Parts: sequence; structure tokens; C-alpha cells
Amino acid sequence: MLDVPMLDIHAVSYAYGDVAAVRDVTLRAGERQLIALTGPNGSGKSTLLKLIARVYAPHAGEISLEGKPIAAWAPKEYARRVGYLPQEPDPAFPMRAVDVVVTGRAPYLSRFAWEGAGDWEEAERALALCDAAHLAGRYLDEMSGGERKRVFLARVLAGTPRLILLDEPFAALDLSHVQQFSTLLRSVVDRTGCTVLFAAHDLNWAAAHSDRMLVMQNGALALDANPSEVMRPEVMHTYFGFDAETVTSGGKTWIVPR
Repeated sequence: MLDVPMLDIHAVSYAYGDVAAVRDVTLRAGERQLIALTGPNGSGKSTLLKLIARVYAPHAGEISLEGKPIAAWAPKEYARRVGYLPQEPDPAFPMRAVDVVVTGRAPYLSRFAWEGAGDWEEAERALALCDAAHLAGRYLDEMSGGERKRVFLARVLAGTPRLILLDEPFAALDLSHVQQFSTLLRSVVDRTGCTVLFAAHDLNWAAAHSDRMLVMQNGALALDANPSEVMRPEVMHTYFGFDAETVTSGGKTWIVPR
């Protein structure tokens, strides 16, 4: 019997009115993978993540998790397995980081129940995984953008999901924080065994630690390959519309626009 993939997307399409956003996308993902989802603006990256996260329902095709259509999962059971962090999460309201992170335990709580000792331990563990234990008592509105992103990622991790979906986690971060966050995503996959699928525009940092890169174009999945096959001048020209050269350093390939 063939192994059942953790995530199986088959011929999925979605449109906003008459405008196709995702067109006939098919892909599979297994465990312990860091997968970068790339492509120009408007190529369907965010919509595809929302379809997997059940924010939207496909107009055609099917998405399955662990061999079961995602629409058939009970909401709490799905939330325990799939964590989603949108491009613009909650604003920086005056709330302590650890109190934000423990809300990620909601799928495990019965109605009207309060968090128990085990939930607070998971919150602290998640902060530590994100190298953010020192932020536990700090308030969100006192943090930098990079610090808040670590806290929101920790909230997702507190739910111990097997699949994590991140929409533009590098957005609005300076170069130092982009470097730190891309390294953090690799560490999360290696230390927890989960799979992370993240949308990104920064191709160099998307490729730096990923196992696999997906390239979207006009709503379709145009390329599914390892980073070394994507980070090539001809790929940049064909799918991203700019001329580039490659530089190899530290065992990694970097794209430099001409």
C-alpha cells in the first residue's frame, strides 16, 4: 500500500467572481519539510494557503489531510493539525506575549474551560522553540515587528500542529530579522518534525533553508523543484520577469538582479 501524504491537493481551483485566483493546482507534501511558496504578486499564493487553511472552500478539486478531505474534519480536530498565520495577524494590542501564545491551545479546550498547567507549559515550550522565551512577560505593543512575529509563530506552535501555513512571514522585516526568521523556520521543522509551507517574495531567503520551492504563476503551479533548480537565471526570467545572475556562497545559490 502506498504511503498516504500528509497534504494532498488535487486539481484545486478558486475564483473571486469571474477572476481565477488558483487554477487546477495539484501537489503533495509529506512530513518534516520546509516548503517555500513563491511567485509574483497576484499569482495565487495567499489564496492557496487560505484554501488549505479552510478560510475558503475550493470551487473545484479536493484537498485532503492525512487521506481525509479537509471539509470532513471537525473544526477542532483540523485546528489541532493545521496552524495558519495570515500575512497581517492581530494588531499590537497591550497583551503579554505568553498570554497571546497560550491562546494557541484553544483547540484542546472544552467550551468555557480555562487553560491548565499543561497548556501554559506548551506556551512556554513554543516561545523557547522560537528563541523568544525572554519575551514571555513583554507586551506586544512594546515589541519590534520581528519580535511580534516570533510571538505569533509561537502561538501557532503552541497548538502542536503537523502542518504550519505562513503567509509572507518575512514581510516588513529588516534584513537581519529576515535572516533570523528564515533560520528559525528551518529549526522549527528539524526540532518538531512538522511541515511548514510559507509564502515569500524574498527568493534568496526563501531558498536558503528550504527543502523544496513551489513557483506560482497566474494562479497555476508552474514549477515544483528543489531550490538549486529554481535559483537559476532562466527561471527568474521566465517566471519572475527579470534578468539575474547567480552567486554561490556557503554552499547556497543566491540570485543577483542584473
